[in-house]
Amino acid sequence: MRRYLPLILFTGLALGQDFNQKGYLRNLEASICMSHCSAYYLEDELGYFLNYISDENDSLNLEYYLNRFVNIEGDSISCTECVGIDVIRIDISNDCELPVDCFSHPCSTSNCFSHPTAECIPNYCGGCWSDYYLDGELIECEVPEGCIDLTGIDFGECDMALGIGWVNNSCENISGCDWIVDSVDYTGAFFTSMDSCQQTCMVLNNDEDPLFPSSYYIYNNYPNPFNPITTLRYDIPKDSFVSITVYDMLGNVVNNLVNTNQSSGHKSVQWNATNNQGQPVSAGVYLYSIKAGEFRQTKKMILIK
Repeated sequence: MRRYLPLILFTGLALGQDFNQKGYLRNLEASICMSHCSAYYLEDELGYFLNYISDENDSLNLEYYLNRFVNIEGDSISCTECVGIDVIRIDISNDCELPVDCFSHPCSTSNCFSHPTAECIPNYCGGCWSDYYLDGELIECEVPEGCIDLTGIDFGECDMALGIGWVNNSCENISGCDWIVDSVDYTGAFFTSMDSCQQTCMVLNNDEDPLFPSSYYIYNNYPNPFNPITTLRYDIPKDSFVSITVYDMLGNVVNNLVNTNQSSGHKSVQWNATNNQGQPVSAGVYLYSIKAGEFRQTKKMILIK
């Protein structure tokens, strides 16, 4: 999303005014203000600047809320060349007007390893977030040994697939420009499959575990329409022989994406708009069908070019 920073020294907030506003908390690398007054800024859902945010309150870890849709309460403070906001309270908000679409319910594929009894609340503002709360207070979840939390790490705005990593308390496909960020090589933090990520970073102990699928299900592919890659996610409640096939509208087999025994869990597979011979297929409407045990389901997807 394009972000618009002000070209004039006007924030719309008078000195001494109480402040209560929602928006996305962003990091500000360079500013005309004193650094402590404008370490961050708040922007609206369209990417427009709202106000400078101060980091003077040492009791608040603002980095944890970076790029989240938040509700901020505070007082205005005077700084060199501008007015900033001294934050008294900050909370995650799900009251955005432009929520995103997710593959599935974020809490169905997430985990709070350090606090297994915490309540998971989904949030669709700016991403597919699974936030965990204890006694009504937002908590930071730790991860098991061998799992590296990649939340908040900016790999760049490129479409190169880096792999599957642990982000926002769940395993996600991550794209970016490089595995190296700020001279740190994160190559070892990525997994080659959703299964290996979940087995390392999530706790799936038994059939009664809420993270363990309770029924067969295939989700809508994402993105849809797509060009040329889309992801199909599905749930397998027990070890099964799984077949996922792409058909054209005449019922002809286009690609056999999955045709093997699989262990239970949350699964995903990508289709790159090619047939079984590796040749690109034409734009149009296609069907994808899953067979697992006695379960059968078929859905539509649209390839555009």
